[in-house]
Amino acid sequence: MGVTIDLNAIRENKRRIETLGRPVFAVVKNNAYNLGMEPVVTTLYEEGVRHFMVTTLEEAREVRTYAPDARVLVMNPVYEWQDVQEQKLDVAIGSYDWLVAQRSQLDGVRLHLKLDVGMNRFGAKTFEEALAIVAFCQDEGLDLVGLCTHFPLADADNAEIEHSIQVERFADWSTRLIERHAFEVVHAANSAATLQADARLAHCTHVRVGIFLYGYSSVEPVEWLVPAFRWETEVIAVHQIEAGAHVGYGTGYTAPAQERIAVLSVGYGDGLMRARRHLPAHINDRAFPFISNIFMSHSFLRVDETVQVGDVVELYGNTTKIDDVTRTGHANNSEQLCARSWRVPHRFEGGNVCTPPTNQFV
Repeated sequence: MGVTIDLNAIRENKRRIETLGRPVFAVVKNNAYNLGMEPVVTTLYEEGVRHFMVTTLEEAREVRTYAPDARVLVMNPVYEWQDVQEQKLDVAIGSYDWLVAQRSQLDGVRLHLKLDVGMNRFGAKTFEEALAIVAFCQDEGLDLVGLCTHFPLADADNAEIEHSIQVERFADWSTRLIERHAFEVVHAANSAATLQADARLAHCTHVRVGIFLYGYSSVEPVEWLVPAFRWETEVIAVHQIEAGAHVGYGTGYTAPAQERIAVLSVGYGDGLMRARRHLPAHINDRAFPFISNIFMSHSFLRVDETVQVGDVVELYGNTTKIDDVTRTGHANNSEQLCARSWRVPHRFEGGNVCTPPTNQFV
């Protein structure tokens, strides 16, 4: 029982993404979407990926351990520099003011200019600010190697016009900047934008993808993606209850008639989000609905006489995928992956890794 992570699925997704025309800039932030930094990065590195993106310096140090010759880009603003220099990390420029303030630390550091086209997180917010950053880097002899953005509306419903405006803004700004500076790497398309084959992004050198690598899509179903994640638990008790009986804490569920219920040894304390109850779980290929809430350590299904103690319950897998729950509108796919606790037993298929962290069971 527990979680199975299929590293061969990650390999296959990487290969299929690259058939779209550009090499992968792999997003492995948050412990590689909570699938395990060491096994995921090692697998992708063995597959030839040489560009990785993370959020924090701590993550970058870990990636460098498993990908010694790769480009590792830190997207959060950096204020501590020893690891950057020692580990030869790439750093994103958060703003012109940040660049000027950190100038004394930047000799020999590979820098990426982030263009903020509408997310309002980090990056140059106007073309004039971006132009000033390029000019400052050139005047100071800094190593400005990358140009990038993030499209926050690429997977948003009913935001096609706004997304197109943001793509146009990046295309306009980046084209004019490229006329003034030679960038080694230009990366803009996140997973959702990768599917759009937008001619305005033809000058990009890489696709910067995260969730697609792990087999999931936040937009329409992508049939060629291979899910890398399965989660099974077991039935630990079965009860017959009468009409009017409550199940779980409180009175959130009251049996309308005599029912047979199964108790599962998994709950939100394990990272099984309450949104999961909106679709059934499967036992012996048969669907059974959740009843009551998902609690910290337990969940409940309404079952029939075929279900017995010890039966395997598929929470996520071939029948119900993370994307299926996402499309109920109650949770997104990255959220479901990241919520899961590593106190759940884990195992990896398709690789020769790994040394698990101390709080992981294999």
